[in-house]
Amino acid sequence: MSKLKLVPVLVAVAAFLVAPSAADATLAYCTNVFHSHVWVAQDNGKGARAIGAGTNPHVSPNGKLVIFEREGNGHVPEMKLYDVATRKTTTILKPWRESYTVAWSPDSTMIAAQRGGELGSRTLYVLHVETGKLTRIASGYFNGVSFSPDSSEVVFGLSQGESYPPRTDVVRDPVTGGPTSALTHDGVSGWPLWGPNGKIAFVRMLGAKQRQYGPKNDLYLMNQDGGQVKRLTHTKVGPLTQGLFPTAWSASGNQLLAEFGGQDTSYAVAVNPKTGAEKSLSPGNTETGFVGVALTPNGKTALGYLGGYEGAGASNLKIVSVPYKGGKPKVLVSGGFNPSWGG
Repeated sequence: MSKLKLVPVLVAVAAFLVAPSAADATLAYCTNVFHSHVWVAQDNGKGARAIGAGTNPHVSPNGKLVIFEREGNGHVPEMKLYDVATRKTTTILKPWRESYTVAWSPDSTMIAAQRGGELGSRTLYVLHVETGKLTRIASGYFNGVSFSPDSSEVVFGLSQGESYPPRTDVVRDPVTGGPTSALTHDGVSGWPLWGPNGKIAFVRMLGAKQRQYGPKNDLYLMNQDGGQVKRLTHTKVGPLTQGLFPTAWSASGNQLLAEFGGQDTSYAVAVNPKTGAEKSLSPGNTETGFVGVALTPNGKTALGYLGGYEGAGASNLKIVSVPYKGGKPKVLVSGGFNPSWGG
């Protein structure tokens, strides 16, 4: 997708089901774009402390653990695990590929992540955090991965080639590594996000032959068996933008957060999962707009950061919360980006 220069956050966000907002919740984030360091704090940004050099932090749903990427010996990317209570950091996976396509299980016991060479196809594994056991799920090229609400299965977008647009379908598999089940068969579906009430939000790439620079994304819904498929959005997408990616569900399933992305573009959109109505949470939809990464469980607040493509300066980067119905951002951390919440 080099034509569109998509930032990793567009895929990263698809790994989260819901985000918490309890007073004792954990926030992890990065500072310093050019020499990234990871920090942890309370969910409101207070009490921050540095973990160390690294990128792409992901907090476990219970808020007790944080994984992040750090380059190890020989420039091998490693998955680091930070224990919030003991403040100890250990290496639990290497090489870790595509750290922005990763997911915690809702019960905080497993992580879906990829291994493989620097180039070529990858293998998706489920990593059991306590034992370190790796269970192979599938191999290929992945776009989006998400656990079922009961943590017993994973769903992901899978392609067997690197062509653009990718020929991709949504696939489901138990965490025990049983036989995979394709939920779509059209070759244009991916980026699934498993939500409450048995619903899976996913992307279909439309109009590839009619559009000059590639297809556009619209959101669809289906049940966990691949049935009851419903087109949710009819989004206007410009020639150099790609469209919507599902980001987060509220606990009730009544709110859905998505990210609109493409060349030099990334901003959060609130989507009504019943009607498909859309509301941008970034007035003006600029490069420095609000990048949404999570929802509070009650669906009233979107969480993310400001700064976008022009946010290399600390004065532009801010971790914020924004009302789901739209409104003024509340700054939680100045100079931070790529946040993640849990707890």
